[in-house]
Amino acid sequence: MNRRKILLFLVITFSVSWTSWWVLSVIKQDASQIFSNPLYFALFFIGGIAPTIAPYMTIKLTDRHFKSFNQSVLRWRINVKFYLLTIIMIIGVPYLAISIYGYLYEPIWSDLSPQFIALLPLTIIMIPLGGLEELGWRGFLLPELTKKINFQIAGFIVGVIWVFWHLPMFFIQGLGHYQSDFLQFAIQTVGLGLVLAWLFGRTKSIFICVLFHAFFNASSSIDLACPDDGKYITVLVWLILGLSLIILDRKKLNINGG
Repeated sequence: MNRRKILLFLVITFSVSWTSWWVLSVIKQDASQIFSNPLYFALFFIGGIAPTIAPYMTIKLTDRHFKSFNQSVLRWRINVKFYLLTIIMIIGVPYLAISIYGYLYEPIWSDLSPQFIALLPLTIIMIPLGGLEELGWRGFLLPELTKKINFQIAGFIVGVIWVFWHLPMFFIQGLGHYQSDFLQFAIQTVGLGLVLAWLFGRTKSIFICVLFHAFFNASSSIDLACPDDGKYITVLVWLILGLSLIILDRKKLNINGG
């Protein structure tokens, strides 16, 4: 494990993201959409793209070994079952959570009207607005950590770092995160991080992780979710799924070996 590379990546990522986002949290004092103001959007986008550019800056300043990293970014020829599993998990988890909510409280299926037709365009939009983060988190940081640290622990550490990277968003008016439940977000994000770690560990493809991340963000906008009093059901399902995958499938998660 090259501690210098990891530290450099984290310094670049957090300094760019947090500087942009904390400045945005100070100057944006209304609930208008981020996209309505070019300056607001520029600051938001610069902060979000930091984990994407940080691996390249880190590699440039250290060993300059871009080839294997780029191969992983572009590796899309993987077993089709992982693309199918991506769809099944992202659509299936909300369905499971809603079913559990209906059993514990009351059925809500009649109140939902998920707009599945919007998933494809939303996913494309969410690739630069979230999905490309995976170049940094699972594509760069996770492999570096697993050179010396147990894969499961490394996946958890990356997930926790990912949680706190989002912290300024909870102070930016107009974002969905603004003043929302941080603990709920943290549980779900760690769970998602473990699922993404498993996905990368099985495929060694950053490409599929980018798609998963973008598809998940898109699915969060189509009216397929529990009411607010059932949100913890959904996040706990994600956490349990992530833990199950990286523990039960641990023998196949060697991302630094052949």
